[in-house]
Amino acid sequence: MAVFSAAAVVATARTRALRLIAGATALAALMGAAATGSAAAPTGSARPALARPALARPAFARPAFARPALARQILCTDGIALATRHVSHVHPASSARQNVVDTADGRGALTSYWGDRPRRVLLDTRMLNGLLKLRTHYHYRIALSEIVGGDHGSRSKHYAGLAVDIDRINGRHVGSGAPHRQLMAACRKLGATEVLGPGYPGHRTHVHCGWPR
Repeated sequence: MAVFSAAAVVATARTRALRLIAGATALAALMGAAATGSAAAPTGSARPALARPALARPAFARPAFARPALARQILCTDGIALATRHVSHVHPASSARQNVVDTADGRGALTSYWGDRPRRVLLDTRMLNGLLKLRTHYHYRIALSEIVGGDHGSRSKHYAGLAVDIDRINGRHVGSGAPHRQLMAACRKLGATEVLGPGYPGHRTHVHCGWPR
């Protein structure tokens, strides 16, 4: 009888020991998970901080993938007219309208064969956004005569997709009563750093707005 009691005591002790070990293992696992969660928290909390600069960028500083979308928006915006011909030559493939159509289709805009060797140029997103804002924010009705097409100086920002020429404002020709000074001021506020118009040589009939390289 005594032997049976001793065996029972040993079995009971063993059961308790196993339970204690299991409990300790579970507790250790729990503490490990909590530690892992705590270690991961700083990384998780740091992610929004890294994303903030991108969200805080000015509206005109858009990523490259926004280019076709901006071009499509320009094509659909009433009050932005795009020339389908040049002043002195015929080359529909490099007209202002075709430049924007090509950009909307994901291609580069084509320069004119007489102004620069024919090549495809990516239109700058700051410039495209500036054109939209002239209409949607400043409410000007504008007509563009040239973007990368036409004939310009060899170092012209037109050939870098950074400049546009506007020859009509609110239905009036630049140089014939159009509010070109006000529009020029708006271009500067939209990030253009090369803004030329009547009074500057070669710009009597249009406003040139160019964004920095």
